[in-house]
Amino acid sequence: MKLQSSIVRAVASIDLAVTNLAESRAFFRDVWRLDEVAQGHGRVYFRASGPHFSVLSLRQAERPGIVRIVLEARDRAAVDTAFQRAVATGRAVDGPPRVLATPGSGYGFGVLDPEGRNYSLVHGMARHEEHGPVHDRPSKITHVNLNSIDNDASFQFTTDVFDFKLSDQTKVFRFLSCDSDHHSLGLSFSDNVCLNHIAFEVPDIDSVMRGIGRMRDHGYPIEWGPGRHGAGNNVFAYFCGPDEMPIEYTAEVEQIDDNYHVRKPEEWHWPPGRVDQWGVVSGPSERVKRAQSSMPFVEGGHRLD
Repeated sequence: MKLQSSIVRAVASIDLAVTNLAESRAFFRDVWRLDEVAQGHGRVYFRASGPHFSVLSLRQAERPGIVRIVLEARDRAAVDTAFQRAVATGRAVDGPPRVLATPGSGYGFGVLDPEGRNYSLVHGMARHEEHGPVHDRPSKITHVNLNSIDNDASFQFTTDVFDFKLSDQTKVFRFLSCDSDHHSLGLSFSDNVCLNHIAFEVPDIDSVMRGIGRMRDHGYPIEWGPGRHGAGNNVFAYFCGPDEMPIEYTAEVEQIDDNYHVRKPEEWHWPPGRVDQWGVVSGPSERVKRAQSSMPFVEGGHRLD
């Protein structure tokens, strides 16, 4: 049996504010290998090879930031339940669930979490025909990791309102699952509430390595990797995109079910000088570490438009 949330099916997409829309648009289309699927309401939407209407949208802004995280609800009733839970816990919402007029449409609402992060929960968005994994192209957002000052409050919110499940906890992160993927959200123990990184899943290790080569060809050096994480067991490569956006190619994310043993911080051990399973590289660059604490959430971004 799958370990799954009763509310959330997946992290569907991320809405980003960028300082040079033309540059970011070209990067995510030509280098990161997403496909433009729509424009509207001042935003450009991109799809991956999977069925989600979009996995990323971009909008022009004076400063870069993350506008919101869009979660896909399991059904319409899940949206209504989450809304009632959010209101009961005193969280700011943008109004009751409704049919949305934005590209992809759907039925949903926006909500602000205890640390000021913007989420929306939507069901019934337009979907593309499922073609299965496509070599060397992202298929979905596999997870988004977030920095957290009040980790307990943010963890409580995601479990109480969205029914995420704890899959593992290290000294650095709480990892949260909504389905069989080891984690779809990560909450770090940090001194800020910025975006840590966005991970896009590709089909295999070869696609991760080809992505590294393509990024280098276009002037974006690898900032951490290649490697294989402990929690999640996934292969990874981290980069800084336009506006120093921290992004990751990943593959082979561990699949879990109700029999999975949720490990505690004291159960994670690395040999001296190693921060992943392979030990090919010593750790993340100073550049990506700065980027992982520099991308704030946009104020008011919980209001859907």
